[in-house]
Amino acid sequence: MKRTVRNMENLNILLAGLPAAGKSTYITALWAVEKDGKSGHLLTCEGFPSETSYIDEMRDNWIELKEVRRTSFAEPMAIELPMKSRRNGKSIKLSIPDFKGEIFQRILVNREATDLNEWCKKSRGILFMTNLGSSSPEIFQEQCSETTTPILDQEKIVMTAHDIAPVIQNILLLKFLHSRMGDRPISICFSSWDKLDYDKDTHVEDWAKENHPCLYNFVVEHFSNYRFYGVSAQGADYTGLDNRSGDELAKKTTEKTRAYIYRESISYDITEPIDYLIQ
Repeated sequence: MKRTVRNMENLNILLAGLPAAGKSTYITALWAVEKDGKSGHLLTCEGFPSETSYIDEMRDNWIELKEVRRTSFAEPMAIELPMKSRRNGKSIKLSIPDFKGEIFQRILVNREATDLNEWCKKSRGILFMTNLGSSSPEIFQEQCSETTTPILDQEKIVMTAHDIAPVIQNILLLKFLHSRMGDRPISICFSSWDKLDYDKDTHVEDWAKENHPCLYNFVVEHFSNYRFYGVSAQGADYTGLDNRSGDELAKKTTEKTRAYIYRESISYDITEPIDYLIQ
């Protein structure tokens, strides 16, 4: 591993998403894959961060095929990775905050965090993570029968973020980020892409347009520089792994072909969503 190069350009990327959107897992996979600096990807590490205990602990879980624990710190852990761009050979210090998903959820009910506002100001672009979920639900249809009379509980009149459908939470979060950051480049990443049964000629943007039209239309109308990605940071669902499938994933880990991203086809360069933001 080379020493960290001095006089690097500082590049900040805001990693955003609701709880369980796959943010920490993606960052962990990025560190696990790029750590030795020999991936040949668009961005590759050329040094160690100043502090690695936090991300190394998550990396160990990832390598051992355990789910990466969700971020529990009240304050965001800023992960700084010395990296080199294959496009222009420049050395950069990539800074990405690992915010709790609940921080983003709280802004939906007007409970903003000072740290988040600061990251919004200084970030080059937005790496927005969301899980696949279901297709956009018919959220505007009445679920009550005509004979049902709604009962209002006075103690539950105050609405919380949990009362808002996830698809709407994502739209509101994107609206907040756009209001704070303006028209900055954005990568929309659908996590757990390995769980999706899709045609091999599927383009992820067309898939998003059909399956998540609210989110798709908001992005297209408000951001001029955007890309949609499918992301599988784990590489597979760990539930019910047998020895054979576990060995196959371990082999893919060694060969750097476990985590992948998808646009029109599978690519094992999981730095692509970030590289798009910093071009």
